[in-house]
Amino acid sequence: MILPIYEASNLIKTMAFADAIFTGSIDEEYLKDTQSTLVLITETVNDLDKRANNRFRNMLYGVEVQIFYGINFDKSILDIEIQLARLLEKNDWQLTQSKSHINDPKTNQVTKVFYFEKNYLLED
Repeated sequence: MILPIYEASNLIKTMAFADAIFTGSIDEEYLKDTQSTLVLITETVNDLDKRANNRFRNMLYGVEVQIFYGINFDKSILDIEIQLARLLEKNDWQLTQSKSHINDPKTNQVTKVFYFEKNYLLED
Protein backbone atom coordinates (compact mmCIF):
# COMPACT_ATOMS: atom_id res chain seq x y z
CA MET A 1 0.00 0.00 0.00
CA ILE A 2 1.34 3.44 -0.94
CA LEU A 3 1.73 5.97 1.88
CA PRO A 4 -1.33 8.25 1.99
CA ILE A 5 0.73 11.45 1.53
CA TYR A 6 2.04 10.02 -1.76
CA GLU A 7 -1.44 8.90 -2.81
CA ALA A 8 -2.76 12.44 -2.25
CA SER A 9 0.29 13.91 -3.99
CA ASN A 10 -0.20 11.73 -7.06
CA LEU A 11 -3.85 12.77 -7.31
CA ILE A 12 -3.07 16.47 -6.97
CA LYS A 13 -0.29 16.22 -9.58
CA THR A 14 -2.92 15.23 -12.16
CA MET A 15 -4.49 18.69 -11.77
CA ALA A 16 -1.30 20.37 -13.06
CA PHE A 17 -1.90 23.73 -11.36
CA ALA A 18 1.13 23.75 -9.03
CA ASP A 19 4.72 24.42 -9.96
CA ALA A 20 5.89 21.90 -7.34
CA ILE A 21 4.31 19.46 -4.90
CA PHE A 22 6.15 18.36 -1.77
CA THR A 23 5.52 15.67 0.81
CA GLY A 24 6.77 16.13 4.34
CA SER A 25 8.61 19.42 3.83
CA ILE A 26 9.35 22.02 1.20
CA ASP A 27 12.79 21.88 -0.41
CA GLU A 28 15.05 24.64 0.89
CA GLU A 29 15.44 26.23 -2.54
CA TYR A 30 11.69 27.02 -2.57
CA LEU A 31 11.32 28.39 0.97
CA LYS A 32 11.48 32.05 -0.07
CA ASP A 33 9.96 31.59 -3.53
CA THR A 34 6.73 33.59 -3.74
CA GLN A 35 6.51 33.38 -7.55
CA SER A 36 5.84 29.63 -7.69
CA THR A 37 2.64 27.93 -6.65
CA LEU A 38 3.55 25.18 -4.19
CA VAL A 39 1.64 22.40 -2.46
CA LEU A 40 2.84 20.78 0.75
CA ILE A 41 1.26 17.52 1.93
CA THR A 42 1.94 16.22 5.43
CA GLU A 43 0.51 13.40 7.50
CA THR A 44 -1.84 14.42 10.32
CA VAL A 45 -3.54 11.20 11.41
CA ASN A 46 -2.29 7.63 11.56
CA ASP A 47 -4.65 5.51 13.62
CA LEU A 48 -5.69 1.88 13.89
CA ASP A 49 -9.40 1.40 14.36
CA LYS A 50 -12.40 -0.95 14.32
CA ARG A 51 -11.22 -3.97 16.22
CA ALA A 52 -12.79 -7.39 15.67
CA ASN A 53 -11.56 -10.70 17.07
CA ASN A 54 -8.66 -8.88 18.77
CA ARG A 55 -7.35 -7.55 15.43
CA PHE A 56 -7.59 -4.09 13.95
CA ARG A 57 -9.54 -3.98 10.70
CA ASN A 58 -9.21 -0.38 9.68
CA MET A 59 -6.50 2.26 9.33
CA LEU A 60 -7.45 5.92 9.41
CA TYR A 61 -5.04 8.34 7.74
CA GLY A 62 -5.22 12.09 7.53
CA VAL A 63 -3.31 14.57 5.43
CA GLU A 64 -2.90 18.32 5.54
CA VAL A 65 -2.77 19.97 2.12
CA GLN A 66 -1.26 23.46 2.16
CA ILE A 67 -1.36 25.53 -1.00
CA PHE A 68 0.95 28.50 -1.39
CA TYR A 69 -0.23 30.41 -4.44
CA GLY A 70 2.38 32.29 -6.43
CA ILE A 71 1.79 36.04 -6.26
CA ASN A 72 1.05 36.11 -10.01
CA PHE A 73 -1.23 33.03 -10.02
CA ASP A 74 -3.72 33.71 -12.82
CA LYS A 75 -6.26 30.90 -12.50
CA SER A 76 -9.45 30.92 -10.44
CA ILE A 77 -8.35 29.96 -6.91
CA LEU A 78 -11.85 28.87 -5.91
CA ASP A 79 -12.26 26.68 -8.99
CA ILE A 80 -8.90 25.00 -8.27
CA GLU A 81 -9.83 24.36 -4.64
CA ILE A 82 -13.25 22.94 -5.50
CA GLN A 83 -11.67 20.70 -8.14
CA LEU A 84 -9.01 19.52 -5.64
CA ALA A 85 -11.58 18.71 -2.94
CA ARG A 86 -13.82 16.86 -5.38
CA LEU A 87 -10.90 14.91 -6.82
CA LEU A 88 -9.85 13.68 -3.39
CA GLU A 89 -13.46 12.95 -2.38
CA LYS A 90 -13.93 10.94 -5.59
CA ASN A 91 -10.96 8.86 -4.43
CA ASP A 92 -12.46 8.11 -0.98
CA TRP A 93 -10.91 11.01 0.95
CA GLN A 94 -13.22 13.01 3.20
CA LEU A 95 -12.73 16.73 3.64
CA THR A 96 -12.65 17.32 7.40
CA GLN A 97 -11.55 20.97 7.51
CA SER A 98 -11.12 23.86 5.13
CA LYS A 99 -9.33 26.82 6.67
CA SER A 100 -9.76 30.44 5.59
CA HIS A 101 -7.45 31.94 3.01
CA ILE A 102 -4.54 33.86 4.51
CA ASN A 103 -2.90 36.75 2.71
CA ASP A 104 0.68 37.35 3.83
CA PRO A 105 1.01 41.13 4.33
CA LYS A 106 4.74 41.14 3.49
CA THR A 107 4.67 39.10 0.30
CA ASN A 108 0.99 39.35 -0.71
CA GLN A 109 1.03 35.57 -1.15
CA VAL A 110 -2.29 33.76 -0.57
CA THR A 111 -2.27 30.42 1.26
CA LYS A 112 -4.97 27.84 1.87
CA VAL A 113 -5.08 24.74 4.09
CA PHE A 114 -7.29 21.65 3.78
CA TYR A 115 -7.48 18.55 5.96
CA PHE A 116 -8.59 15.23 4.49
CA GLU A 117 -9.02 11.77 6.03
CA LYS A 118 -9.33 8.34 4.49
CA ASN A 119 -10.25 4.96 5.96
CA TYR A 120 -8.40 1.95 4.66
CA LEU A 121 -10.32 -1.25 5.28
CA LEU A 122 -7.85 -4.08 5.69
CA GLU A 123 -8.24 -7.54 4.23
CA ASP A 124 -7.31 -10.61 6.22
